[in-house]
Amino acid sequence: MMRRSRTDEARAMQENLEILIRAVNEWLPEGRPVVQAPPAAELEQKLDLTLGQQGSDRETLESAIQSYLHYNPDVSQAEFYKLLYSGQNKYAVLGDWITSLSNATMHTYQVGPVATLMEMELIRKWNELVGFNQDGNPAEGVMVAGGSQANLIGMMLARHHACPDYKTQGANGKTLVAYVSDQAHYSGQKAANVLGIGTDNLIAVATDENGRMRPDALAEEIEKTLAKGHVPFFIGLTAGTTVTGAYDPVAACSEIAKAHDIWLHIDGAWGGPILFSETHRHLLEDSHLADSFAWDAHKLMNVPITAAVILVKQPGALKACCSGGGGDYLFHADENADYNLGERSIQCGRRADALKVWLSWKAIGNQGFSDKIDYLQTMKTECVLQIEQRESLEMLVPASYLNVLFRYKPEHISDEEELRQLNITICKTMMRSGGPYVDYAQYKGRTGIRLILANTEVTQAHLERLLDKVERIGQELSA
Repeated sequence: MMRRSRTDEARAMQENLEILIRAVNEWLPEGRPVVQAPPAAELEQKLDLTLGQQGSDRETLESAIQSYLHYNPDVSQAEFYKLLYSGQNKYAVLGDWITSLSNATMHTYQVGPVATLMEMELIRKWNELVGFNQDGNPAEGVMVAGGSQANLIGMMLARHHACPDYKTQGANGKTLVAYVSDQAHYSGQKAANVLGIGTDNLIAVATDENGRMRPDALAEEIEKTLAKGHVPFFIGLTAGTTVTGAYDPVAACSEIAKAHDIWLHIDGAWGGPILFSETHRHLLEDSHLADSFAWDAHKLMNVPITAAVILVKQPGALKACCSGGGGDYLFHADENADYNLGERSIQCGRRADALKVWLSWKAIGNQGFSDKIDYLQTMKTECVLQIEQRESLEMLVPASYLNVLFRYKPEHISDEEELRQLNITICKTMMRSGGPYVDYAQYKGRTGIRLILANTEVTQAHLERLLDKVERIGQELSA
């Protein structure tokens, strides 16, 4: 194959940019449905996704790109309420494009110099928000591929704290036990599996009527563990549970953790950004009492997936826990050694996700994210008020954060299974009609419609349209 000149490369890149511009124009038209993908078996028949021996021309590739965008849900729209992310952060999108262009990796300062310094500044600011750098404490952290990995490392740090020899010698007959609430994210089970703790040794602690971990139930579970001669090593609290947005009580659980020398981790993947807001940060005012903290920038900060971080109060803990190998050829003991973030990570190659987060934070500042939180909380309050004023709608749990869990409940239906099927069908009917795009979820035996408010494009009119449609479809289905 002949070597391409820089001129040829520039020409090819320009052609790609033209394809991108046309794709963006197709992506942005007014009136585009939020969701328009048919069932998987049907879509599979519509598309030619085969890969062959010979390559294809640019027209074929562009057609595939257009199909990809056409059928993917439009998460930028105000009526995308399905998941814990929506909206579009134009500065972060630009950063994502540049990151792909440069293709930097984050082993060492040498191969990602600017991205390394950006990541270190992000970690400093995140730790400042959480409160880990109080009293001059040089807290640390590292960006990771999602909140699940951040929670995995949090549990790994806890294991290293309780049993430092586990890293080199394994369990040595010890049974380690971890605790999360019965509303915690399923990444806790994944972490217990990957780390060899065993999912049976991940205890689901009972929650109160609002979905918050009960400290008395936590203390009781720890006593049961000790009575068996096992080692309690990890308490995972949640700041913003997936279904209801509940915040576990940090201060009370911290007292229990300190009494037994148990690592305290907070999964703030969804609810962490509340710390930007002076008005609402009281929901997480005791975050500084934890030992580690997970935060997803690709959720409420609207950075393109994925961008997350694990923050750690104790400096040096990440390297002690996660490092291993690479010193012969990669992690040189030179003047940049303190800037080599790879030894803090469980990954080898690691994408430079810092740029897209840094650009968006630089562009709008803390105040921009604070304004976003405050606005969305106002919209949440308005949404709950509208639900409570409609006789056929019912809140299933108070909405402390940006999750609204409610259901359609006509007077003539009281059977829980019938109500469950009715509300699931309402969600699916709206999806098939192009939106609004919501999901359903179960909470303490009752199933409802889960509405996530993460996009500042949402207005009172959007919420009224959603609730009107829920009622209209519900009436038609239950008549």
